[in-house]
This record gives sequence, structure tokens and C-alpha cells, in this order.
Amino acid sequence: MSSDVETFLLQLETAFASRSVQKAVLSKPASKANDAVRRVDIRPVKIRERLLYQFTSREGNQERHRNLTADEAVNEIRESAGIAFRDCLLRTDSAEWTARFNKKGRCLVTERSVQTESPVAPAEHNRQRQYLIPEDQVVPFLVATGVMSKSGRVHAKHYSKFRQINRYVEFIRDIVSRLPTEDTLRIVDFGSGKSYLTFAVHYYLTAGLGRKVHITGLDRRADVVQTCQAIASELKLTGIAFEATDIADFQPAEDVHLAISLHACDTATDDALAAAVAWNANVILAVPCCHHELAAALPATAHPVISGHGILHERFCELTTDAVRAHLLECVGYNTTVMEFIEMEHTGRNVLIRAIRRPADSAPDAPRQNWERLQTFSKELSLPPLQLQRNLAKTGALRFDETVS
Repeated sequence: MSSDVETFLLQLETAFASRSVQKAVLSKPASKANDAVRRVDIRPVKIRERLLYQFTSREGNQERHRNLTADEAVNEIRESAGIAFRDCLLRTDSAEWTARFNKKGRCLVTERSVQTESPVAPAEHNRQRQYLIPEDQVVPFLVATGVMSKSGRVHAKHYSKFRQINRYVEFIRDIVSRLPTEDTLRIVDFGSGKSYLTFAVHYYLTAGLGRKVHITGLDRRADVVQTCQAIASELKLTGIAFEATDIADFQPAEDVHLAISLHACDTATDDALAAAVAWNANVILAVPCCHHELAAALPATAHPVISGHGILHERFCELTTDAVRAHLLECVGYNTTVMEFIEMEHTGRNVLIRAIRRPADSAPDAPRQNWERLQTFSKELSLPPLQLQRNLAKTGALRFDETVS
């Protein structure tokens, strides 16, 4: 190991041990493969009064977050610098080091002083983050749904729900530019349940952005719908309504700009996605719930190395189902991204599928190409046609050969 590398690694260990790290970055991947991680950003975070380091890995359009201890972070960087990544940056309260490796493994380390008025504090994961829907400020729908007290304080037992609400609103913020800029935004929420997120989307778009909206929350349970409608009436909200109905029985009177679905159970997610496609929704946001269809249909003998273990079979089927869902949406005219909804520490149902409709004249060959990729993938894994594929074929959205009947 060269003296430059030893110097850099010593500074790395010292910085993490002294808690002086402001940020670190691993970049310039050694691999040119399409699926290689392109960049890793590391920052200090404080979770329940414990200092950890969040690693954000970027792979294609996806991001993955992991929270590591100082020792784990040092080991991770040591194993990656000069091997998986050729550039490594470390910034502390007083200096910045950059290590650059060439293809032969030789390293050049540079150092420069940095001046900050005060050390950067770790980002708070608990109570000090700046949320789009604020805390310590009375938000009527949060009070009415029991998340917040009348004085504006989030109840401790509902804080994870408060964080989930704000994370979802961030996704709404990110796609607002893809929605019509004038007139009323029309939104359908499939399986709205207690409607925390339905009310949150309404609040953010109206109170936060000053937009006119009409949101319809759909749920099978009449008692839940009645409760939500009562809250809307109590708060004198306009542009929000709830209906007790199945997804298949609902027909919007006008165009739908945004379709959202949070934790619709099993194939109800597929019904929601197919309906949104049939309505030609501009944007679709879906957080799937339980995944039973593929787990039941795929025999344990198909992939015995995985399926011989129940928990691995379950997770394999979950990931595969969501991958197929995302790719099917690519086949019918959407650009899709699969994203982390909220950290696994807070919920295991943490995948969000975002689909943005492509312009009609954009990438005319993309649907066919994506369909062929999906067919190859399905054959390799012995996958049967899933509910979303059958639904899209039934509505005519899939117009390729060999679709299901």
C-alpha cells in the first residue's frame, strides 16, 4: 500500500473517530456496466440520539439508503476506494481530502483547508427536519385524524405516520411539474383507507401551492368512507370526496391527472395501476402492499436455491412482482422509477413505483422493446402472467403478440 493511500485512510479513520465528518463521496466507478453503482454519498445523520452515517447509493434511476456506524462506514469506504470507485472525497470540519486512483491502482491524495463558521451538525432524522407539512404548527387535518394535538404537537405514537405523510408529500412535490399548470387538478386515491395521505395531498396542493384540486378517495369500507367524509365536512374542505366502491366500478367523469395508491392489498395494486393506465393518467404513484399472487403461483421447484427458504421465496416474489409491474408500465407508455418510500427501519413496505406518462411522440419503439425484455425476463425466471399483465391486455393497453387472454 502506498504512503498516499495510508495517509488518506488514516485521515479517514481519524475523521470518523472524532466525529468531524461533514460528508464523503465515492464516485467514478471502476466498472462501466449499466447496473454498476454510479456514486455513493455519505453524510452524518442522527437517529434516536445516535450518530450514524447514511450511505446513499445511486444506480440508474434508483437510490438506496443504508445507515451505518462509524466503524462500518470506515470499513465500507476502505473496501470501495480504489476498487469499486476511483475517486473518494472526505470533508471534515477543517479540511478536505481527495484520493484519486488510476487504472493501475496508483493513488494521488490532495488536501486543502476549508473554512466554516461552525461545524455542520448531523441531519436529524427525528424531530428537527424541515418538513413540507410542518410540526409544532397546527395543521387541521392532522388534528382531526389524531396525528397531532390541538396545540400543534405531533403525538409520539403517531410520529412514524407523520414522517410517512411528509415523505409522500415530497413525492407529490417532485411530480407537480408534470401535471397541468392551470385549472383544477383531478386526483384519484385508490384504497384511501383512513385517508391520511388523501388529506395530506389536498392540504399540500391547496394550502401549500394554492392549486384548485378535486380528489376522490376510493375504499370498499363504507364505515371508513363515512368517517373520512365527516372529517372533510367538519374542516369545511372543498375539492375532496370519498366513495365506497371497488376500483373496477368507479368511472371518473373527467380526465384524471394523478392516480395514487398506498398499500392496496395484493392484486388491488394491479387493479389500480390498470385503471390509471386506462384513464391515461399523467402520473401514477403506487406503494404496493402484500404480494401473494406470484408466491402462490411460482412452484418451489422453479428456483430451489431461493424457494427452499420461505422468507427468501417471499422477498424474491415481492421484488420480482414490483419489477414486472414497473416494466409493464414502461410497455404502455410510461417512464417508471422504483424508489424507496421510507426507510426500512420504519416500514417493510417501502417500495414506491412512480410512473410518468411519456409524450405521445416520444420513444415510439420503447413499448415494444420493453415488452420483449419483459418476455425474456419472464421466461428466464419461469414467471406466469401476473394480474397487471392480464388487466392491461384485457383493456387493450398491451397491443403486442403473445399477450394473455
